[in-house]
Amino acid sequence: MTTIVKAAPRGAGPGLAKLRVLVILPDPAALGEPAIRTEIAALEAGHEVAVLTRSAPAPKADPDTEFARVLAEVAAFAPEVLHAHGLGQSGFVTRLAAAADLPFTLRAHARDCAPLRPPRMGERMLRLLRRVPAPPPSQDLAAALRATADERCLGLLALPFARPWLLRAGVVEGKLVDCFPALDFAAFHDLSPNGEAVMHIGAGGGSKPVPDILRLAAKVPGRSFTHYGEVNAARAMQLAAGLAIAGPVAPEAMPAEYKKHRWLVHTGDADSAVHDWPLAIAEAQAAGVGVCLPNSRPDLLRFVGEGAGILYETIDELPAIVSGPLPEEMRERGFAQARKSDIAAHLPLLTDLWADALAGRAPRPEPVQAAAVPESAAPRPLPSPAPGLASTA
Repeated sequence: MTTIVKAAPRGAGPGLAKLRVLVILPDPAALGEPAIRTEIAALEAGHEVAVLTRSAPAPKADPDTEFARVLAEVAAFAPEVLHAHGLGQSGFVTRLAAAADLPFTLRAHARDCAPLRPPRMGERMLRLLRRVPAPPPSQDLAAALRATADERCLGLLALPFARPWLLRAGVVEGKLVDCFPALDFAAFHDLSPNGEAVMHIGAGGGSKPVPDILRLAAKVPGRSFTHYGEVNAARAMQLAAGLAIAGPVAPEAMPAEYKKHRWLVHTGDADSAVHDWPLAIAEAQAAGVGVCLPNSRPDLLRFVGEGAGILYETIDELPAIVSGPLPEEMRERGFAQARKSDIAAHLPLLTDLWADALAGRAPRPEPVQAAAVPESAAPRPLPSPAPGLASTA
C-alpha cells in the first residue's frame, strides 16, 4: 500500500519554519539505497521531510479510492514541494502535483537512463538489415517527457553522462539539471594509507565460463582478492576458487572496508548492452582506492575522471597495475573526482529549484496534528540498506 512511512519530527519555533518536502520513492526497498538515504539525510538538516513509498494496491482496490486516500495522507503532512526518485514515478507525481496544486522535482537514476543508451553499431546494422523499426518509448519515458513539460515540474536531476541520451529521448532541455550521484563524501574521505588487497564488484563474470576476475587473481598470487555485492550461489562457488566472498556489510562499516584495499576492479561482459555507473566507484575514490573499469562506453571516462582511474580494454592489462602501488597523482585525482558527488556540495542544485519557485509564495497551511495522521504514517527508522557496493547512482 502506498503510504507515508517516515516523517521528520516537528519542532521548529516561530520564525524557524522549514520548507516541507515530500519525497516519493518507487517502493519501500528504495529507502535502503545509499544514494537515496544520503540525499534524505542531507535534506533533513534544513527541511521538514516526509517519505512516501509506493507499492502495488490490493488486488480488488479501486485505483481512484486508493489515490484519494494517498492524497488525504499527503494533505495531512501539507508539503510545499514534491520530490520523486526514478522516472517510473513521473506519471504518479505529475497527477499528485496537479491534485494537490504543488510544484515537483524528479531525480533520475542510472537504471532509468541506461535503457536510453543509443544502440551499438552492430545493433543498428542488424535492425537495418531486418528492417526492424526502433522500439517506441517505454511508458516510464513517455510519462517522464510529459512530466518535464508540465508547468509544475521545476527540474529533472540526472547524471551528466546521461544528458545526451535524455535530450535525444525528448526531455525538455530547460528542465534538465546535471547532477552527480549523492555521496556522503566526508564519511568515506580518508587520506591515510590503504591496505594492499584488491576488491571486486560486478556480475562476477556474466556469461563467461571463466570469469575475468579469476584470471586476474591467478596472475597476481601475491594479492588477496575479495568480491563484494550480490552473486548467485553457482557463481559464488566458482569465484571462491580464487576470491574471498564478502558477506553483507553494514553501510557505516563500508569506509573501513575500502581502506583495506589498494585497488577496486569492476568487471562485466564486454558484449553486454549496458554497464551501470556504480556509486561504489566514487566511494572507493574518496577512500583513496584506485579504480579499474572496462572501457565499454565513451561516457565512462567522464564518470571515472580523466587520470583518476583505469579504463581497461582487456583484463590482461591489469596484473601489472594491481600488483603495484597506486600512483599518487591518480589517487589525488580520484579524491577530486569523488568530491563531484559530495551531497554537501551539490544539494543546492535541488534545493535552489525549490527556493526560486517558492520565493514570495504565500505560506501553505500547517499540517494536521500528529494524532490525525494514520498509524501507517507513524515515524519509523529507515531500514538497513544492502551493501553500498550493490547500488548504483
